[in-house]
Amino acid sequence: WGQLLARASDRETVVFGTVLFGRMGVAERAERAMGAFINTLPLRLDLDDTGVEIAARKTHALLSEVFRHEHASLALAQRCSGVIAPQPLFSSILNYRHNQVITVTQADLDASVSKQQWLTTHERTNYPISMSVEDLGDAMGVTAQTMPGLDADMLCRLFVHTLAGLASALETAPGRAIRDIDALSDRERQAILAHARASD
Repeated sequence: WGQLLARASDRETVVFGTVLFGRMGVAERAERAMGAFINTLPLRLDLDDTGVEIAARKTHALLSEVFRHEHASLALAQRCSGVIAPQPLFSSILNYRHNQVITVTQADLDASVSKQQWLTTHERTNYPISMSVEDLGDAMGVTAQTMPGLDADMLCRLFVHTLAGLASALETAPGRAIRDIDALSDRERQAILAHARASD
């Protein structure tokens, strides 16, 4: 995600929000507590000439450090950052979600005392861009929510392409500079060039 943001913003240092579960360092029996413990804190990455393996290890170390502060408020992070509010610390978030597909049978519904009916859900975020990695156990996927004017499907394609490039580099060329991981597939590059030519 950091690589994609670096390419889109033409910067080698990027900051985005990472979503934390919020229950890792809480008191015993916290699983019995009701309510959301979820928190979002900033993560700053340098996408420079560091090799992809070292960059991945550094990112892991940074995430481990952020976990130590998972209960710190975003307001506290803002005060410590030197970024003056209302300027946000970040405008996009990355969320890794462990999802479990639950199958509800008619027998389950019939056994329900309240006879509740699921109508619909609509997920929302206050951030202009939210990218989620969906871990379904036996499959993976990505979901993007964007502000109007941004193509969420294209963003997902770019993200998946970047992930594939990172995985390939880790396997075959771990010393390759992280900045050299391409965010654009040939198809996306041709579409952008065709659009640019049509605009001229």
